[in-house]
Amino acid sequence: MELRLRNYQEKLINKVRQAFIDGYKNPCIVLGCGGGKTVLFSYMAKQSQDKGNTVWFLVHRRELLDQTIETFNRFGIERKTIHIGMVGSYSRNLDKYPKPDFIIFDECHFSAAKTWQRIIDKFPDAKIAGLTATPSRLDGKPLDKIYDSLIVGDSAKTLIKNGYLSPYKYYAPTVTDLSSLTKKRGDFDKEQASELLSTRAVFGDVVKHYKNLADGKQTICYCSSIKHSKEMAEEFKTEGINAVHFDGDTPKKQRTKIIKDFRNKKIQILCNVDLISVGFDCPDVDCCILLRPTMSTALYIQQSNRALRFREGKVAIILDHVNNYERHGLPDDEREWSLNNKLEGQPSYQENGELILRQCINCYNVFKSSRICPYCGFENELQHQEIENIKGIELREIKDKKEEEAKKIVLDYRKPEDCTNVEELKQFAKNRNYKSGWIYFQMKSRGWM
Repeated sequence: MELRLRNYQEKLINKVRQAFIDGYKNPCIVLGCGGGKTVLFSYMAKQSQDKGNTVWFLVHRRELLDQTIETFNRFGIERKTIHIGMVGSYSRNLDKYPKPDFIIFDECHFSAAKTWQRIIDKFPDAKIAGLTATPSRLDGKPLDKIYDSLIVGDSAKTLIKNGYLSPYKYYAPTVTDLSSLTKKRGDFDKEQASELLSTRAVFGDVVKHYKNLADGKQTICYCSSIKHSKEMAEEFKTEGINAVHFDGDTPKKQRTKIIKDFRNKKIQILCNVDLISVGFDCPDVDCCILLRPTMSTALYIQQSNRALRFREGKVAIILDHVNNYERHGLPDDEREWSLNNKLEGQPSYQENGELILRQCINCYNVFKSSRICPYCGFENELQHQEIENIKGIELREIKDKKEEEAKKIVLDYRKPEDCTNVEELKQFAKNRNYKSGWIYFQMKSRGWM
């Protein structure tokens, strides 16, 4: 098969060429998930080899290594002076391979780690190109000490608009309080999150929403721990849905068979923690279930966008049971990336993991972070019984706010009795500039609380 670049890939390659002409040596290249970065870098490796250069094409996971080799084979690219390998192996055996003129790092947001740095320090004269969908690290380590320029390709929103990625529907709970979770190394404590989410009530809720909103779709389910993932797979099985858990300790032969069976639709749902996140290539994924709360924008984008690979007529489904979108926005939001690791945005959580805003689960008013609701006095402490009650929470579709504002029709009821639910009461109050207490009074008088 002949390797042909798409228009947006050609534009990105031309930007990279110009960066090298302008004297930059180590560009970091950003392309949205599903944009075909392995194909892009295979092309770059071939072009460099054709000029007589020795190229190292390095990845950080076995699955990515296999995918990269398969891509080179599919396009018939000879590997005379191209060496495809894993960062860890090459880092431990720096003198074993021919000295590189050009190093390509896949998923280069990891390249501030020591193993990657060892390679960079060993070959200071080699040119480096890194590619990632998310040039941001949770630990805060900047990438500007490695890369000297940032070259940004088409965003996920643009790729969707131009028909290169699939459109999607995004569903999340009306209420999810994760403020009781502590953080370890900048992200939510996995074991604590797993314990909070590992109840039959929550599992039943997840299965119910999957059956209501994505029944029969090929799905990846992201969990908070291996134990959580195994339990989740069992819960799906009890409902007659063929789900399988696998992780980094699953033997390679078995993992390969699991992925093959998933591609062939013998398996419907893959449950894992982080294994199917960065770089996993599976175009048959139609749905993602997010059960792992995270403070990492990069991890959130890598996981939620995994269902967006294009197929004619496809509309992906994302079920976010932990409200990650409140911390990071929607998967295809436009973002201002920077090599100093600063990402523009308005997170809903403070640095210590506490909610900046909270929605009362009793009267639905939103207020600043106090657990005691100033409107109805309800104490919003997340106790075990409240976790059990999460099973009654319905997921709602989350849409782009700007698009929604453009389409919004303001309802004007003549009298309060015309309102049949809480949302209509809120709209009625908004139209007449009533205070939030009026909504509470109406709800209480109607026996809705």
